[in-house]
Parts: sequence; structure tokens; C-alpha cells
Amino acid sequence: MPTKKELRQKLRAVRLSLSLADRQLHSHQISANLESAHNWSDVTKLHVFEPIKSLKEVDISFFTSFIKAKQPHIKLFTSRQFNTVWQVCNLNKGQPILAPQFDVVIVPMLGFDDSLNRIGYGGGYYDKLLAAQAQTLKIGVCYEAGKISRVPIENHDIKMDLIVTEKHIYR
Repeated sequence: MPTKKELRQKLRAVRLSLSLADRQLHSHQISANLESAHNWSDVTKLHVFEPIKSLKEVDISFFTSFIKAKQPHIKLFTSRQFNTVWQVCNLNKGQPILAPQFDVVIVPMLGFDDSLNRIGYGGGYYDKLLAAQAQTLKIGVCYEAGKISRVPIENHDIKMDLIVTEKHIYR
């Protein structure tokens, strides 16, 4: 069984090998699948991620635009770095705030397995955020190419409730 470090290296290489056209196509489909993955009319506070372009993360801006247009009652939040520390902020205003209790948190992933375990970059930011959001619906997004047979899990790892790729919604 490969270590998490080895899996991260492998999954980064897989993601970086995807062409720009494939990433754009997959990102559109993932956004469409996100739209149908949940009844968004019941959500009041949603945390989304802003993709890090250099890491070639899934671009969910199409989904965020859908939420703004079709569900304007939803307050949107994200996480950004302030003085090298990741903190929650309002998506539009950008000032750090104490994280409210979210109805849904959408997180990026390097990889995942059928048991809805995720593997991220190893910094622990999302595990800490999600640990403080016990009642929150946790949705991970990833390219289907990030699916692996088994993610090695540790006590602090937080399992997803849903994982959305360009091909499937895993529940």
C-alpha cells in the first residue's frame, strides 16, 4: 500500500497531465453535477473553494455563478490566505471572519475512494474546517482520474458525504 505522500505525488502527476481542454470540459460537467447533487433551495450558508490555478484544481466558478443567479438567498463563503494563514471570508467582501456553521462545504481533492475518503494536499486545513462543521453536508469535488482503490485514513481525516466528479455523484 503506497503512503499518503506517494499517493499525493502520483495524483498530482495525473492531474497535471490532464490537458487544458479536458480540465475545462470536466470542470463544466462537475459544476453541472454539483447543481443536481443537492436541493440548494434549503441552503443558507455555503462554503466554496476558489481553485488554485497552479495546482490545476477543478474550476467550480460555473457552479458558483449558478448559485448566485438561481439561489441569491445563499450567503457564499470561501477560504483565502491572509498573511500565509488560511481563513474563512465572505466570497464577495474578502475580509477574514469567524467561520459560521455552514449548511454545505465544498472542498477540492487530489483523490478519493469508493468509501468517500478524500486525500488532499496534506496541510490539514480542510480537515480542521470540516471537524468544526459536524452537521454540515460535506461535498468533495475531483476529476474522475483521482479515483483510487483505497485512501489510507488517519484519525483526523474527515470523510465526505458526497463526491462529485465529471462522471458520477458518489453517495
